[in-house]
Amino acid sequence: MIEPEALTVEVAVAAPIDRVWAALTEPAEIGQWFGWEYDGLADEIRHIFVDHAERFPPGRLAMADGSEIVLAGDDGRTLVRVVMPGDGDDAFNLILEGWRAFFEQLRFLLERQPVEPRRTVYLTGAATGAQLLAALPPGELWHRSGYLRMVVDGDGRLLTALAEQPLDAGEVAPVSLTVSSYGLDDDAAARLRDEWNSRWHAALPPAP
Repeated sequence: MIEPEALTVEVAVAAPIDRVWAALTEPAEIGQWFGWEYDGLADEIRHIFVDHAERFPPGRLAMADGSEIVLAGDDGRTLVRVVMPGDGDDAFNLILEGWRAFFEQLRFLLERQPVEPRRTVYLTGAATGAQLLAALPPGELWHRSGYLRMVVDGDGRLLTALAEQPLDAGEVAPVSLTVSSYGLDDDAAARLRDEWNSRWHAALPPAP
């Protein structure tokens, strides 16, 4: 029997390997790029990266689900790669695309070097790829791939738009948007959340 090939996602980060290793293993640092704000985020980070992970510094983190994060550094740059067990299915893989988005959020943290705490807005819905992309403001293109588009807006926020169908397909599918900002107090974070809730519901079609 032929085993399915492993699934991999990788990103090159303009930061030394020791700095990347710290961002992958220190819970306070992980919260600056992984996922989005919700009440259980700190517990999820500890579960995945601390309590159920084996560390082999400075280049390998073995996860409980059989995945590994592997680092390779050279001349101040680091290649970050997650390797996951394959399932033989070439269709959309939410975990794989999630890692792709999170690694790009990690790259943003390490290359743009915001020092203030991250605040996020996380929105979900159903839309075509074109409708999702239309919800993004103009800005600097940070990442572009089949299911994922990321831009940096004029205020320096990183916006991560993810669809469960290819962005150039016409089908309606689950979509999400994560807005990452740094240095907002609670009032400013609430205003950002209200602003993006209004923009999101105006841009996407009503739910059936």
